[in-house]
Amino acid sequence: MEDDESFFNKLDLIYEVRNSQRRQFVVESTAMQPPHTGLLLLNLGSPESPATADVRRYLDQFLNDPYVIDIPGFLRKILVNGIILNTRPKKSAEAYAQIWTKDGSPLILHTRALVEKVRNRLKGRVTVGMAMRYGNPSIGDALMDFAKKGVREVVFLPLYPQYSYAASESSIVEFEREMKRLLPGAGSRVIEDFFSDEAYLSALAATIGPVLEEQQPDRLLLSYHGVPERQLVKVRKKPAVCGTPGCCDRWNEENLKCYRAQSFETSRRLGKLLHLGPERVITAFQSRLGRTKWIEPYTDVLLRSLPEQGVKSLVVASPSFTADCLETLEEIQIRYRELFLQSGGERFRYVECLNSRDDFVSSVLSLTVPQACC
Repeated sequence: MEDDESFFNKLDLIYEVRNSQRRQFVVESTAMQPPHTGLLLLNLGSPESPATADVRRYLDQFLNDPYVIDIPGFLRKILVNGIILNTRPKKSAEAYAQIWTKDGSPLILHTRALVEKVRNRLKGRVTVGMAMRYGNPSIGDALMDFAKKGVREVVFLPLYPQYSYAASESSIVEFEREMKRLLPGAGSRVIEDFFSDEAYLSALAATIGPVLEEQQPDRLLLSYHGVPERQLVKVRKKPAVCGTPGCCDRWNEENLKCYRAQSFETSRRLGKLLHLGPERVITAFQSRLGRTKWIEPYTDVLLRSLPEQGVKSLVVASPSFTADCLETLEEIQIRYRELFLQSGGERFRYVECLNSRDDFVSSVLSLTVPQACC
């Protein structure tokens, strides 16, 4: 019979071998795990409140972005800081006050609700964050949070369906800059646009279809956010045919990142899903500012002329916005409705944005992290 010392020595050896095997298993298991993924959903932003001071602070950041007002820096400073910020904040604050809810900014609330639904669907398999291009939470804030949580791969989705220089490219450039600063060495994937995504289009059709059925309008007006015409050719992937006759009549490799072409293509595909002939769907562009030429046709000009052409009832939607905001709730639903009715129109119905609809949540998931979604 072995003595006690020999027995315990063997017991210690067995214990050490088992611990070594357990440590090796943990190391191998960790090595086999894919990098922890973060999904960052971004929208444009909003002031903290409709108070004039908060609106001025927001406009200062927004309008001093060289992608938004794309003129030489010293001229932009004179225009924005010397003129616009001394006149526009009070008027904009009054507009924000008309749409502000007891819980805050509609755009922030809808985007937050979307993020929460996406997070719930992913059940912890992916870290989900929200950011705003202007205002809070910033891209930097969101990426700093990802860094603290060990994220090493980021999927970035700006919630702008059509690609534009002022919104999409500005946001992507800022994201890339902050990634280098806060998550150096981490991987990333950017969804630059998603206007042609079938799930997105189906969600839009499901939003608009019932309203068309109820209202039976003369026309469906799809109003997209406008951009200065010169910005169409400033994007990284410049269109080869921009400005030529009929260049936006079809979307292909030659105008892949042309905002106007993508908008018209959105309208064509949506019209087909809604079983509307081309003559029933009108595409136009809103929100133009200043004297420079913006892409046409202009929504406000059309609204004045349509009643004279026998169009007395309209259903209006805005496929360039995924969350209701100042441009949809105040500009379209209040000002454009009044303009159309004063011009001789009889019925005007605005269709809300996708916001946090369940089918839009599914679209976001299929675009970004389909492998992680149940």
